[in-house]
Amino acid sequence: MPKLILRYPDGLFGVALLLLRLSCAAIAYPSLALLWPSPSNAVSIGLGASLLGLALVLGFGARAAGALLVIVLAIGVAGTPGMFAWFLLACAGGTGAFVLLGPGAFSIDAHLHGRRVIRLEPRSPDRVGPG
Repeated sequence: MPKLILRYPDGLFGVALLLLRLSCAAIAYPSLALLWPSPSNAVSIGLGASLLGLALVLGFGARAAGALLVIVLAIGVAGTPGMFAWFLLACAGGTGAFVLLGPGAFSIDAHLHGRRVIRLEPRSPDRVGPG
């Protein structure tokens, strides 16, 4: 099983991932509104979409938010007939790619869990354990 490599690319790759995060956040509200079209749920849908979109834009828990959006889009594809289902499927594919790639260097996740340098120095023979 290959090891999942968690990296936070910067430069043009980081900008591309930022644009991907912004486009995923832009489809959060329409996809949630598609699942529950009732006007009585408008406040809860707006709040959920706002939290999901904010997590994607800022890059805080972005992979989890993206995975949740993929699930919402997949449910939307199953319940939507016609050409709009293909659009939702394409959005789910883009969001799935974002989940696999990660949020990039321009995110809160990168600042919290970014690259760290750990130096391991060999122990001297006379030092057996800590202390």
